Amino acid sequence: MTAPATDAEADTAASRISTALRNAVAAPGDRAAAWHVAEVLAADWSERPLTPADGYTDADLDAAAAELGHPLPAALREALKLFGRRDDLTRNQDPLSTPEDLEVHEGALVFRDENQSVCAWGILLADLDQEDPPTYLRPDLADKSQEEWLPWTDKLSLALVEALMAETVLAEAEDLSDAWGLGGDPVDDSTLTELPRIQPEWYKTTWYVGDDILAHVSGDAWISVRARSQEALAAYTG
Repeated sequence: MTAPATDAEADTAASRISTALRNAVAAPGDRAAAWHVAEVLAADWSERPLTPADGYTDADLDAAAAELGHPLPAALREALKLFGRRDDLTRNQDPLSTPEDLEVHEGALVFRDENQSVCAWGILLADLDQEDPPTYLRPDLADKSQEEWLPWTDKLSLALVEALMAETVLAEAEDLSDAWGLGGDPVDDSTLTELPRIQPEWYKTTWYVGDDILAHVSGDAWISVRARSQEALAAYTG
């Protein structure tokens, strides 16, 4: 599947991810636009493009739904069929659940976990009949009575796109990735372009793209960078 460019930008890795993400955010009801972001990430920012072998089968997903006793939303099924087996895109830090690992917790189907169990991402059971339901984040708190599912994204497909981007940047690709603390200073974005926001405003994080650079900034504390070449990473990090 492909998504046509919406403007006359030069055909570069930076413009492809920017255009694909803009299209997905602008048309959240168009899941094909979201899955095109996945295809662009795999083709331009990982070791290889997506292939049919990278996904689970309908039989795998039917078995998972039967085990859970709940249906899997169409968006989750499509994502797992497209890239669910690509650990390098989905399970570097905060893993996307495999069909076997899907579980129900406090009234929601959990589809992704933070690596130190700080939080989980889920879909409310009441929303499982929707094709592309809203998603929620639940922090793990010392006072369990204060825990609740907080609104995350309006559409599951967008939450999965953001997860792919995060796991791609966090991949420990030799000489292609780096991360460092900002010491409270804002990121130098003179060579970067801010990408459309997926996460809610309260979650202080921003995505940027530059010439062969994809960057994730957490507030003013931390930046993670993925480059398409050693030269690009060296040029950005100085």
